[in-house]
Amino acid sequence: MIKSPSLNLRFSSLQGLYWMCFCVTYGFASVFLLEKNFDNQGIGFILAASNILSVFLQPTLGSLIDRLSKLTLKFVMSSIAILAILLLVLLIFLSNFALLDALLYTLIVSLTLTLQPLINSLSFEYINAGMAINYGVTRGVGSLSFGITSFFLGQLLSRYNATVLPIICLGLYILLLVLILSFPSLDSNDLSSTLSVHPAENLFVKETMLTFIKKYKYFGFLLIGIAFLFLFHTIVNTYLFQIVTSLGGDDSDFGLALTIATICELPAMLGFDYLQQKFKSGKMLLFAGIFFVIRSFVFLFSSSLWMLVIAQLLQGLAFAVYTPAISYYVNNLMSNYDKIKGQTFVIGAATLGSVFGSIIAGWLLDSAGITPMLVVGSIAAFIGSVLLIFSVRTDI
Repeated sequence: MIKSPSLNLRFSSLQGLYWMCFCVTYGFASVFLLEKNFDNQGIGFILAASNILSVFLQPTLGSLIDRLSKLTLKFVMSSIAILAILLLVLLIFLSNFALLDALLYTLIVSLTLTLQPLINSLSFEYINAGMAINYGVTRGVGSLSFGITSFFLGQLLSRYNATVLPIICLGLYILLLVLILSFPSLDSNDLSSTLSVHPAENLFVKETMLTFIKKYKYFGFLLIGIAFLFLFHTIVNTYLFQIVTSLGGDDSDFGLALTIATICELPAMLGFDYLQQKFKSGKMLLFAGIFFVIRSFVFLFSSSLWMLVIAQLLQGLAFAVYTPAISYYVNNLMSNYDKIKGQTFVIGAATLGSVFGSIIAGWLLDSAGITPMLVVGSIAAFIGSVLLIFSVRTDI
């Protein structure tokens, strides 16, 4: 493989800036929308709508990029960043009407979610072309950036109101756009090593979701399992602010709780290349699924902020292992021609789980309270883990 320190630095910066944007728009969504006088159920519907929109955008873009050689990842990613910048400008200067706020925020979050599988696919496009990109390290930088951003935003919001969040996000998105545009394009020889020959090359071939899933045995069950895991994951992340305040915490405690979880992701992500030498990505997926369940029960039985800290520490054995493992698993499972679409289906499944998590949790929080919401999350985590055990191949 071709060593490229500058590319590793660029991909680390790309992951870092993306997860900073994600932190502001999604991690602090409840804080911003509560400031705008939305209730918990309203927040749930806004985030659910964002996820639903991205569910349609992700596989559509992934399929088009896989089949149209002139439509590059770099072009699509920069276009999404430009659109997000325009929407953030509108949110900052036209943020006076609840319906408009909801619409603009929905679109911004959906675009942010849509970028995630494209960034992963860009990494593997270079890896498959022979570049020595350390995905675990670059993704670990993303987690570190999320954690640092969470901490400083928590401190900032203890002094200022949440209306500063779109302004911060605007600056981050501008930097992200500049970075995306700076990436060198792979030439045709490089790309030929990442794509398989297909009889309808450069043409858009209609392929239903069912047809695609049938190519890979049990992949459909894996997607359902991921959806259940992320139903739980969304509940505790979207409504973490409400969980923290129910235990007597405030804005700074919320920021610290997010920071703890993301910093705990670093060992698994930074050391993933080493873990890969010892364990198959499928086995690591099963390991992560089990710890999703354990983490869900710690959340359920938390009676103090200290117990919540333990739940956040377990992020390092659940989501932190899952994230690089699923990316490598799909990359190894699928043919070159299906790799980008496979990544988008995985993110789409997680997004679908987020839709139901946002709606169900918002409704339960307003109608029944924290505990019933966490009970549902624990059940979802358990179902998701069982489906992973049933569907994941441990030989890849």
